[in-house]
Amino acid sequence: MGRRLRTDRDDKKGFWTRLLLGSLADAPPRVQERMLETIPTTRLSLAFYTVTLLIICGATVSITRAPWAWAWLALSVALVAWRALLPLWERRHGRLQPLLGVMLPSGLAMVSFGAGCAMCLATGDNALATMALSGQMGVLAGIATRWAVVPRIAIAVMTISVLPPLLVLLAEGGAYVVAALALAFAAVVIASFIFQNRAALHAAISSGELLRRKAQTDHLTGLANRAELMQRMAEACAELPDTQARVRGRSFAVLYIDLDGFKAVNDSHGHAAGDEILQRVADSLRRVAGPDEVVARIGGDEFVALLRDADALTARAVADEIIAAIAREHRLADGRAVRIGCSVGLCTAPEQGREPEILLARADAALYAVKSQGKGYTGMWRAISDA
Repeated sequence: MGRRLRTDRDDKKGFWTRLLLGSLADAPPRVQERMLETIPTTRLSLAFYTVTLLIICGATVSITRAPWAWAWLALSVALVAWRALLPLWERRHGRLQPLLGVMLPSGLAMVSFGAGCAMCLATGDNALATMALSGQMGVLAGIATRWAVVPRIAIAVMTISVLPPLLVLLAEGGAYVVAALALAFAAVVIASFIFQNRAALHAAISSGELLRRKAQTDHLTGLANRAELMQRMAEACAELPDTQARVRGRSFAVLYIDLDGFKAVNDSHGHAAGDEILQRVADSLRRVAGPDEVVARIGGDEFVALLRDADALTARAVADEIIAAIAREHRLADGRAVRIGCSVGLCTAPEQGREPEILLARADAALYAVKSQGKGYTGMWRAISDA
């Protein structure tokens, strides 16, 4: 029952995510993350937005002295405060700043701005009408620039914001109808820019992400390469627990894997067969290690698996699974059958090291010790004093 409830909640979350993000919901996670990061949330953009909004609201209060103007000013101040204080609150509680939490007060402020602009136009005051229409164009341009990656949300906010002043202008009739048509035309043009900006951003970010992946990935197996492995190991080391400072963290294990009998495959069946075997081995390592772990190819037939939250016992169990998955008969695409095996050396952090280079060297030393005594086994690194 609990699993079904979680599945229902995940389905609902997926529905709302797809509804809000549109086609961006289908983008690779890294591309989606980079796209959403383009929504400006800097203090400078918030300051410009706040000053402009409060100047217009303050001028409206000064000219009209109407209760609705005071209410508009109070609501604007509350929404700006919400938007400004939310990041501080999230950081204080150690949480990431949610996108919805940033956009919700901003979107509500833009909607209330549209209603306030409509009231300004209804007063018939030329100064207020000029400020309202100028501010409305600024809001539309700001939405198109800042929220281009989420066009559905951007256009919905634009529509709700521009509709009240548009209806007031149409109700006035006469020359005001021309102003209404001009405002509507500007909104349509700016909306078209949203889709153009989004397409350009998606193309640029996707291209950059592809180049990044090529720089971090082994071209043959699709696994991480040495540079990416060392980066991920450095990140894991930074999260290690500090017993002296009583800081909790995440321990991990490093498995150094070397194939047994691979050179014979290359010599007897050719390098194409060897490449096919390496790809089969990569698939096996992914499957055994799991989708959340880092698996890298760092040499011709040498691989490393980085297991998060793993102690020595867990690491040995995974190493034994890897040996069993690889040490079997592999049938090539042309029907030929080959047999290889592997040996695994491992070490754990922080017990046996806190630096990527040291941990990798010690896992390699453990592998060397295993292969010197026989093949197809797992060995844990031990210091000379442990012998």
